[in-house]
Amino acid sequence: MRGAMVLLAVVTLLTGIAIPNAPAQTIDARRLGMGGVITSDMGAASAANIAFRAVPKGRGHHSIPLPLGLIQLASDPPEFDSDSPDFNVFEIADLITNPPLTLSLSRPDPVSSDVRIYVAQDSLSVDLEDLRRIIPESSLRNGGVTHLPGFAVGFRKAFVGISPLVHVQNQLDLEPALRAVLRDAAPFTTRTRYGLGDVGVAQGAFAFQAGLAFRAFHAPVPGQEKDEEKGDGDPRRSGATALYVGAAPKILYGVAYGDLRSLGGATTGDTLLGSGDPVSLDVAARTRHAIAGGDGGSGHGFGADVGAVLYWRNLEIGVGMNDLASEIDWKVTERMHVYDDSLDEFTTTPIAIDRDFTSRIPVTTTINVARRFGVTTLAATVVDAPLSTSVHLGAEMWMGLIAVRAGTYRDANDAWQVTGGGGVRFGKIGIDLAVASHQRYIEEKRAVEMAASLTLY
Repeated sequence: MRGAMVLLAVVTLLTGIAIPNAPAQTIDARRLGMGGVITSDMGAASAANIAFRAVPKGRGHHSIPLPLGLIQLASDPPEFDSDSPDFNVFEIADLITNPPLTLSLSRPDPVSSDVRIYVAQDSLSVDLEDLRRIIPESSLRNGGVTHLPGFAVGFRKAFVGISPLVHVQNQLDLEPALRAVLRDAAPFTTRTRYGLGDVGVAQGAFAFQAGLAFRAFHAPVPGQEKDEEKGDGDPRRSGATALYVGAAPKILYGVAYGDLRSLGGATTGDTLLGSGDPVSLDVAARTRHAIAGGDGGSGHGFGADVGAVLYWRNLEIGVGMNDLASEIDWKVTERMHVYDDSLDEFTTTPIAIDRDFTSRIPVTTTINVARRFGVTTLAATVVDAPLSTSVHLGAEMWMGLIAVRAGTYRDANDAWQVTGGGGVRFGKIGIDLAVASHQRYIEEKRAVEMAASLTLY
């Protein structure tokens, strides 16, 4: 009985309970100092809104992050040897959710993996101690769509390119009885089921893309027509009215797809600590998969990125949508996996082979607003991602060759964070620093990080 209950707790943690819905890490120090906002004069902004590709550079910049965190990691690495008494799997999980690209100025104490088991006559409880802090009060959802670096070639306002993308999404639900024994160390009771359910999907593909971004409308301020007759003026500060649009259809070549729907649990008998094993286990899972070179082969589909940005009296309003109507057709293999408690074994039953199935890549929408007053910029950004909506607010002011920045943002866990920073410019080169709070560790407590960037103007 004790072994089964402890095993259930461990399985719960390993199926994803230890990895929170971590907000994305921002390593551009200028952007981080401004609360993570996105505007058209940031070097990587075209990834969020394809229309930004057509906007003149103006006072834009290109940021080269300086990975100060690698120095910190080298000086104090976690223990990777599982046989070492200092090994802590949750330190490895923290490293995954926080790639060592920024410098940690403060962080919560590492979660301990100690477990205490209390046994009395016909009574049993499990105290996960530090691990109780990472048991969620509701469903645990994590994942998202990641566009990895690829290769692209531009021709004026057009471009062609190829890049890989990965979509991973998972939702883990604990039944109330199981959550109570894990989170609150409630005692186990007789004739009670302690269960959980998990739904997950993962797919990877290459996107072959051709895009075009251009200025669709332009009305300069009266008296400045000659200054902008070439069309290369900066609409962010000229006061002109201009509309830029862009679209990039893509062909998707699916490399692999897999999804899982599972239910499992342990049901106690009439006694907790009888002479036999009064616990019955049940697990049922339905899987679906396809892979290039294997079952079902590769997948094929289409999608698009679209965007637009309007400038009016130094006000910028942009809307970008990535992976719009993106779908991939597969030939999947479906199987049912059931655990037989009486036989103590899993049985796998094929349901379908080469069944037609269409997967979807969720849309990510970015809305940004910016207003520029001489040397001051105020900006706001809303990013509607598959599992969360984040809000970013920021400001920047230049005083000669020195910049001062401040911001705040609501992360994927609905917690508000604060940021600040500054920079110094030396001609075409500058150095930017930013300090920000975040809650990306597996225990959702606030920490502070510092980012640094070399900036090319």
